[in-house]
Amino acid sequence: MNHPLPEHVSEILCRDLQSVAEEVEATPERDLWSVPAGVINPVGTLAFHVCGNLRHFIGALLGGDGYVRDREGEFTPGQVTKEALLAELAATGAAVSAGLEGLPPERLAEPMPGAPAQHQGKSVEFFLIQLCCHLAWHRGQLNYVRRILEAGAARS
Repeated sequence: MNHPLPEHVSEILCRDLQSVAEEVEATPERDLWSVPAGVINPVGTLAFHVCGNLRHFIGALLGGDGYVRDREGEFTPGQVTKEALLAELAATGAAVSAGLEGLPPERLAEPMPGAPAQHQGKSVEFFLIQLCCHLAWHRGQLNYVRRILEAGAARS
């Protein structure tokens, strides 16, 4: 019998990736790489980072799809176009679905391969929940940055 967690996590992550795509779509191209005062990461960087994170941990480490992460590059992506960013979000959703679709239930209790130091020894099950939380955290940041930029543009 299959464990329902991978299917549930896939549904949540794909739903939230779609929400991130909607935020990117709602952000004018000129604002994708802009940061309001007091903010470190622009909308584009946050979106690019969540893609790299999920493609690495789910696509590559759990799904074996060969994705190679450039974590530092996620925070210095340059001026990637909105179209390219939306394509990366779609590719990430596909990698999440594929990586979790065939995950054997017995792997959920195993230690997460390649986990960062603070999560060493944690199970795949724990780490999948952590990935949902991580995406939700950055999705909220992304929404807030977009709305601050939007409010600033309205005042101009």
